[in-house]
Amino acid sequence: MKKENALNVYSEIGKLKTVMLHRPGKEIENLTPDSLDRLLFDDIPYLEIAIEEHDAVAKILKDNGVEVLYLEELVAEALTSDKIKNEFVDEFIEEAQIDSDTKKSLVKELLMDIDNNLDMVLKMMEGIKKRELPEYKKTSLTDLVDSENPFIVDAMPNLYFTRDPAAFVGHGVCLNKMRNLTRQRETIFAKYILKYHPRFKDTDLPMWYDREDSTSIEGGDVLVLSDSVLAVGISERTDAGSIETLAKRIFEKHESFKKILALKIQNKRAFMHLDTVFTMVDYDKFTIHPEIEGPLTVFSLTKDVLMVK
Repeated sequence: MKKENALNVYSEIGKLKTVMLHRPGKEIENLTPDSLDRLLFDDIPYLEIAIEEHDAVAKILKDNGVEVLYLEELVAEALTSDKIKNEFVDEFIEEAQIDSDTKKSLVKELLMDIDNNLDMVLKMMEGIKKRELPEYKKTSLTDLVDSENPFIVDAMPNLYFTRDPAAFVGHGVCLNKMRNLTRQRETIFAKYILKYHPRFKDTDLPMWYDREDSTSIEGGDVLVLSDSVLAVGISERTDAGSIETLAKRIFEKHESFKKILALKIQNKRAFMHLDTVFTMVDYDKFTIHPEIEGPLTVFSLTKDVLMVK
């Protein structure tokens, strides 16, 4: 059921009211040739041009009456107490692949010493270099082997793909389990916004998917075709089991969705997400990558029946 004063997304092509963006920052500059594959980039974008292009898009949205919210600002505003801030930093560090308690303590001290919440969040996003920790010492074999990596906490350059970590579907949200380890920390930001931000914490959103679930799903594979039909890609980044879990939870809550279409696309990076090869542009019009038409299999899930087309 649609509720007033709540988050409701029942269309890919309706009038956009509010959008959440991330303005590219120093995390782009902190990509290195050695980290490109690990951080899922083919090349290092030019930050100045990325910011210029981002600001142009944001201006178009604002000029057309769209409310533009920024991920980094929402996270900072969600840290409304020292307890929440400590909880947030601890969870972030725990998932940052830091290999010793001593180093985790040094990273926490660095972050907690940043007085401004926004500056702290931006530091988390841009990555933390070993030289930023005055007490950092190479104390293990891992340190010596990894000595050429300047970072103790990797940058998060994929953050401007804001739909992947969390996608709103109907009157609920998918807080996604990201396929690649390097992107899994991204969903922590959405978790704290939804849980603690004054604007969102009391919206009573059903959780269609949770970052603690066992199989992966990413927002680029989730398309809201109408208030009764949802399409989800089975792709390089989204498992069939995740779609079954999503469908079960949606149908149990008596949402308006009557049918969930699972589209099996080729499992390769060129077709990373459903929205890269199949995009809704009007009520009855789609752009489609020609290479997916032949091998495409569509499964139709309803509350009572699973069909293959």
